[in-house]
Amino acid sequence: IAAVVTAAHAQFPGFSFRLTGAVDGHHGTARFSWELVSDADGSAPVAGSDVVALAGDGRIRSVYGFLDRLPAGA
Repeated sequence: IAAVVTAAHAQFPGFSFRLTGAVDGHHGTARFSWELVSDADGSAPVAGSDVVALAGDGRIRSVYGFLDRLPAGA
């Protein structure tokens, strides 16, 4: 997880990820929505949702990511 977060910060300098609501969980599965927010002006050109499946020991087994909003022309 640390490597993925580090890579995302390197790929999008000047942006931060922000949750856009509560995290929902049910039977070893969680979902949440997020935005990629510009540190300079607060705009959020990219938004998405992720679904996380947990293994029996509580560790992350898989993550499925969806892009819900992209800048025009992307």
